Amino acid sequence: MMKIHTTQNLSSLGRIQSTNTSTIPNDEIRLNYSEQMRKQKLLHAQPDSYESEVSFKGKKEIVKKVITAADKETKKDKFLRGRFFDGALDLMGHEVLTQACISALICIILRPATIMAFPTKKNKQDNMYASAHSMSSGAVGIVGSILIATPFSKGIKYAKKNLLPYLKPSILEKKHPQLDIETIKKPFSEWKDKSKNPFSPDVKDTLTVARPTHLSQVSEETLNKQFNLNIDLNAMKGKSVNEWVDRNGKKIHIDLKDMFIAVKEEGMESSLHLKDYDNVNFFSLKHIDEGFLKEIMPDLDTASIEKNGKRLHPDFWKKKDGTPYNLDMDMIHISSYRETKHATPLYTGAKRDGTNGEKYCSYQSNTVEKDKDGLPKEGVPDILGTPVTQKMLDADKANDICDKWLGWLPDIATRIPIAAGTIMLIPWILKHIFGLEKSKKPAKPVVETKEIAPAKQEIDTRKAVA
Repeated sequence: MMKIHTTQNLSSLGRIQSTNTSTIPNDEIRLNYSEQMRKQKLLHAQPDSYESEVSFKGKKEIVKKVITAADKETKKDKFLRGRFFDGALDLMGHEVLTQACISALICIILRPATIMAFPTKKNKQDNMYASAHSMSSGAVGIVGSILIATPFSKGIKYAKKNLLPYLKPSILEKKHPQLDIETIKKPFSEWKDKSKNPFSPDVKDTLTVARPTHLSQVSEETLNKQFNLNIDLNAMKGKSVNEWVDRNGKKIHIDLKDMFIAVKEEGMESSLHLKDYDNVNFFSLKHIDEGFLKEIMPDLDTASIEKNGKRLHPDFWKKKDGTPYNLDMDMIHISSYRETKHATPLYTGAKRDGTNGEKYCSYQSNTVEKDKDGLPKEGVPDILGTPVTQKMLDADKANDICDKWLGWLPDIATRIPIAAGTIMLIPWILKHIFGLEKSKKPAKPVVETKEIAPAKQEIDTRKAVA
């Protein structure tokens, strides 16, 4: 079990998040394509979100630079949504073809360039022959992969996406342990999992949110336009968040779904390479687990946090003695892609089944409302998706291994015939396409030996000796 150490309040955590965003490694969390598109869309819809980092102060040249940058981003967005990029991503999903492309790059470009750039003792004709041989080998290899391995790989992807309803119940139970088998008699779109949520075979498609930022480090534009706080941050400088008021003098009010707390724990390392982020995780107050909440807020009466099965705002929470529980607003963080490019899993504090309480549970995005483009809407949903168990992850890993083998087997089975065919084709390609033939080694000169007849004197000497 992990030991709760403390909750993070005020600005030490928030300041690092705000000022050091550019130092966070880009591979902290690898977002799926739809999440990248959602962030692109958000940035274009809210171009003023950069005000917290750029001060215009009436300088027209800076405005022009920002507009130019926005135009570039728009063009990039169109490219990312285009058919060419979508097709390229699809091809990269076929591992055998990807490996063949890398090999072709080496054989067709890098190796010939190296051979021609560093002459050897061989003559120029031999170097040209070796370069052409390498190029031919790479071309034949990639053509073989396209014609043989890639159709099988595409067929597996198609089957994985479209043939699921036709599998036997016993196979479905093994591949997707979360599936409610009783619902497979209905059309596929009406299948449910054991949590009574819409069935989603993609275990990796889990709920994520923008990495929460401490309130003191959020820009005024974000607070006012996204969270409707109507606040003047200049007037609030130096004050605790508990003392913040809006422009009408009223205490600020943040919706429950927008509130996160940062919890520092022993035994769990952060994915960030920053000292201030060590052992820190973020938790949504809207869905935070009751047992977890007891550990981090021991004075709280957890029976007061819900009414009729609905989570109440912290304004209505009570202490164990019945007095109001005044939540410290200095430990509140909010999630917005206006403030960060990074995402984090939506955690509640509940532990993943099958890990003996060692890992937090994540949730599938099968209950999230989609926008008109079919992308998940930003923010915390009202209803969590299906909890991802270790059994589900193990089954998904087995499915991935099976799919990889099915994609590789055709390539493995045909590798010897392709190699033999390559050996046979290359001489023909070199001769009829490149017009090259391997130079023959010059024949060694034949040294003629003549038998010389012994002189007469030598013959007489031999007779005398005899």
